[in-house]
Amino acid sequence: MEHPNERAAGRPRTIDPGRVSLVALRLFDEQGFDAVSMDDVAAEAGVSRRSLFRLFPSKAALVWDGLEESLERFQAALTESAEEDPVWEVIRRAFEASAAIPAESIEVTRHRLRVIRANPSLAQLGAPTIGTMTDAAALFAAERTHARPDDFSIVVRVHVLAAAVNASVVWWALHGGEETPRSVAGRALREIAI
Repeated sequence: MEHPNERAAGRPRTIDPGRVSLVALRLFDEQGFDAVSMDDVAAEAGVSRRSLFRLFPSKAALVWDGLEESLERFQAALTESAEEDPVWEVIRRAFEASAAIPAESIEVTRHRLRVIRANPSLAQLGAPTIGTMTDAAALFAAERTHARPDDFSIVVRVHVLAAAVNASVVWWALHGGEETPRSVAGRALREIAI
């Protein structure tokens, strides 16, 4: 029987980063982030250590893989809005769109959020992307209202909306059952209607 990390000579096999990330996140969620090594992930995923590090340079990268898609959905919702759409409604829809996780990514997202919740130091690594979202929302609001992006009201509103979505998707990861992250985020945004 061939060992999972050994392969026959010839054409290299294609490694699915999403599958590897899911394997890692399951391990992190079940055993604890600090208790699982990259070697453990490679062995469980059936890939070489070298291939794993080529895809994910660190354990934290395994956790945060996929955040860029959320940012893309957010930015698309802002840019696709009509000029006459109410500013804060557009921004709420954009934050809600950021939580529109595709069905095939639901399990990995649930594990990801649970791992981040259990390891607060990991949250810092996603801060730049989340900051990009809040900055884009503030700039959008400023352009549409002829204000400055650092206007007190704009900054506070944008950060409240981002925090509501974050809190709601973490709640979903821990308690959400069959409800989607997007629907939970939508509920949260209605709770704090600005």
